[in-house]
Amino acid sequence: MNQEKIGMFIAKCRKEKGLTQSVLGEKLGVSAKAVSKWENGKSMPDISIMKDLCDTLEITLNELFAGEKIKEKDIQKKSENNLLNLLKINNIIKSKKKTFILVTLILLILLIFVIGKMLLVEYGFIYDDDLKYTQIYIQNEGNIKGNVDINKFGKIDKDFDIGANKYGMAVFKNPKKAFKTLKKKYKNGIKLIQKEFNLPPLSNFTYKGYKTYGWQVTKGTKKDKEQARFVSSFLDIYENSFN
Repeated sequence: MNQEKIGMFIAKCRKEKGLTQSVLGEKLGVSAKAVSKWENGKSMPDISIMKDLCDTLEITLNELFAGEKIKEKDIQKKSENNLLNLLKINNIIKSKKKTFILVTLILLILLIFVIGKMLLVEYGFIYDDDLKYTQIYIQNEGNIKGNVDINKFGKIDKDFDIGANKYGMAVFKNPKKAFKTLKKKYKNGIKLIQKEFNLPPLSNFTYKGYKTYGWQVTKGTKKDKEQARFVSSFLDIYENSFN
């Protein structure tokens, strides 16, 4: 099926009928611009108006698809050719649809993978290699940032040993183990923050709230308040492993 040939045939038949593009478009309920696109071979008439187009131009569907007038003796042959062409076009459309669906699914899977990985890193279920411990934390050395007292943390528990990641940010050498030890050793401080600020239990999904509010506790014993503040300082470092 030659789209340009069909377009020229529509234009020829229209002119033979003394119709302008605007008038033909008006009869078919489309714009003159749409008719112009047909005639330039840029698009095809919608299947819903093909019959009306043929009736208006006094041609058959076979002649429209062939892009020329068909002699009576050639009708069967042209019909068969048109049918074959339509089947080919239908197969091409189906193939394109399958390709489009496949590409869309692949892109969707990649998007889900990327977003999923980001969320898993964000909430500490997997670790970004760039954010893992890779170097010793020594203040004012190299690209080291901040002024974390790593000795203070190390003296509390060996699970709180601190190093630095690729970007020089303080990180726990084993964040998962450190977090587990925090929840075990600082239960009172954690409960104090949770109760005063009505937070859900401490987890990788909720630690940011504890990091923010641990400094702000006003209730509880002096020891529990100190624990709450330590929880905040701990989580401030813990977060560097994921953000």
